[in-house]
Amino acid sequence: MSHYNSQNRVAIVYGLRTPFIKSGTLFKELSSLDLGKIVTVELLNRTEIDPQDIDKVILGTVLPSIKTSNLAREISLGAGVPASVPAFTVTSACASATQAFTNGVQSILSADSEVVIVGGVESISDFPVLFSKNFKNMLFDSSRGKNLLQKAKPFLKMGVGDIAPDIPAIAERSTGLTMGESAEVIARQNQISRRDQDEFALRSHTLASKAQKEEIFRREILKTFVPPDFDDPISTDNSIKIELNIDELSQLKPAFDKEYGTVTSGNSAPLSDGACAILLMSEERAKTLGYKPLGYVRSYAYSAVNPKEQLLMGPAYSTPAALDKAGLSLKDMDLVEIHEAFSAQVLSNIRALASRKFAEEKLSRPKAVGEIDMDKVNVTGGSIAIGHPFGATGGRIILTLLNALQRRQANFGLATICAAGGLGASIVLERE
Repeated sequence: MSHYNSQNRVAIVYGLRTPFIKSGTLFKELSSLDLGKIVTVELLNRTEIDPQDIDKVILGTVLPSIKTSNLAREISLGAGVPASVPAFTVTSACASATQAFTNGVQSILSADSEVVIVGGVESISDFPVLFSKNFKNMLFDSSRGKNLLQKAKPFLKMGVGDIAPDIPAIAERSTGLTMGESAEVIARQNQISRRDQDEFALRSHTLASKAQKEEIFRREILKTFVPPDFDDPISTDNSIKIELNIDELSQLKPAFDKEYGTVTSGNSAPLSDGACAILLMSEERAKTLGYKPLGYVRSYAYSAVNPKEQLLMGPAYSTPAALDKAGLSLKDMDLVEIHEAFSAQVLSNIRALASRKFAEEKLSRPKAVGEIDMDKVNVTGGSIAIGHPFGATGGRIILTLLNALQRRQANFGLATICAAGGLGASIVLERE
């Protein structure tokens, strides 16, 4: 995205999400396709957009399904978007919905589209389970058999290990480390103490539970009915702990480095199921159709760092780039929404942005990007409390930030997210 141009803005007309639900619980019978259709149908209903006006649908996801390889297309068709409207799926780890969002922005800025539905979805409960290579070969050889004996023959040499499920690992292929193990690395290298991590996690739950009690999330969450009874709708995120205290957090054992670690299930984001959908338009088209947008996209930037170093530090690189493109500084931001994959990752990025040494050595800048006022950060809690459906979180962060700007009548906001592979993304939004 080029530098800010006030004559060529993309409007964020409306957006919503399902509740974010801890995987294996209330949404366990719903697939990513189900969740995606639920939010997309509701987006169409609430905005009353004529489906014929939609030019494109772009959705992000992380865990693919063989049966719905182009998930966005199946969601689009299932939600009643005309079959003539192109739809495609993107994946960029935890920044998948962010990638879908900025792809939609770019499509509008390039005049390729005027109206785009973007968002993301993830059902970690419905993760793909694979067979071993040997078992797949047996199935293939069996399918070529012309009679029962020939079909059965490939399985005669089958061992117990051949039928063991091959469950996808959430680990970096280049390093072999999981995200949690990478969080341990940056916690040690940046000297983020266990106490600091737990206090930040407690802050997340405290602010999120307060927001939930005050029904602040009602503006972005749709009530979701689930099978088999479809009786009581779910309308709240179920990972938020209302009466959590620091003693409870401090007693949790390390989750990744059992002996010396500081990263626990309590100061990490829980794996969740959920979906979000956002309607984007050119500013001119939004005005023509009579919409009052939630806000506008001022700039965005992506970054990538070596996964073998500090995997989760991408936002410290993408943020100054996005601010430069926006013609703004960190102190101009009224609110900041940071994806909380781990407390250690959030605190490391915040410290890096405030560090002159980091700016000089890593960014080739003469001074620090700036200090972030913690009173502006994740004012309704973050992913540690709310949950983290990989493919949907980027969209949730954007919606949460826009709604917070609206409530406070503030103008500028920064949304930023880290992702596997050493990726980072930052978006500067403006309310007016």
